[in-house]
Amino acid sequence: MSEISIVNHNKIRIAQQFSRAADTYNSAADVQLDIAFDAMAYVPLRYKSGLDLGCGTGRISQQLATRCDKLVAMDLAFGMLAYATQNSLTQDASICWLQGDVDSLPMADNSVDMVFSSMALQWSEDPQKVMSEITRVMTSGSNAVLAIMCDGSFNQLNDSWKSIDSQRHVNNFATAQTWYDAAKSQGLQVSMQQKQYVTWHANIRQLLSSIKAIGANVLLTNQNLTEQSKPEIKNVFNRHKLQHLETYYWQKYAENMQLPLTYQVCFLHCNK
Repeated sequence: MSEISIVNHNKIRIAQQFSRAADTYNSAADVQLDIAFDAMAYVPLRYKSGLDLGCGTGRISQQLATRCDKLVAMDLAFGMLAYATQNSLTQDASICWLQGDVDSLPMADNSVDMVFSSMALQWSEDPQKVMSEITRVMTSGSNAVLAIMCDGSFNQLNDSWKSIDSQRHVNNFATAQTWYDAAKSQGLQVSMQQKQYVTWHANIRQLLSSIKAIGANVLLTNQNLTEQSKPEIKNVFNRHKLQHLETYYWQKYAENMQLPLTYQVCFLHCNK
């Protein structure tokens, strides 16, 4: 499988998985909402044109729309956009819903004066390309507020899986420094904060379901993953392995009879 087809294959799977999760996303994505609200605190109170990258079900887009004259809310997953348009409280023309890819934004150069994204950009496999595209569409003097899931996320789950086998069961997320450097390389003025968020779960099935319910259970393919090894990954969730996973997780990480799951997030504030 060529590198280009691997990237496209991953994007199709990401779009499909998040589309499937559209109906369950809002009820399951509590931590994602917390992160988005924390990111919103850095968004200017008023701007002319905005872009919400990875808008998902649109609940943050509706908040952003109250602060601007025109907002483009974009997502790779058509199912998410369909849900967003059906459930939008703002049926006026202030929001334009758009299907698109953060690696190749369907937007004109210098066309928006605020870019917002929360918990979406980590799905891109090329931070440099993403930041190049974001910079391209930003007007001079504009801002970008980006909350990105980083290396260190799901560390307890990753460690617990490693106690079972050498297969990769958790995605490798880019470091916060990688994202910071990618933004700086585009000539943007950048400041960054990092914050950990922890969700708590009664058992391993509930923990894994919390990831699946928001569509984040896509294991990305890379060049080292052969066609022959894919069926093994599809069958990892048998009862024996789940029991082993839960036992290890409980012994090493449980607190107050609950299992923690960590989200490591960097907040980038960029000015062009």
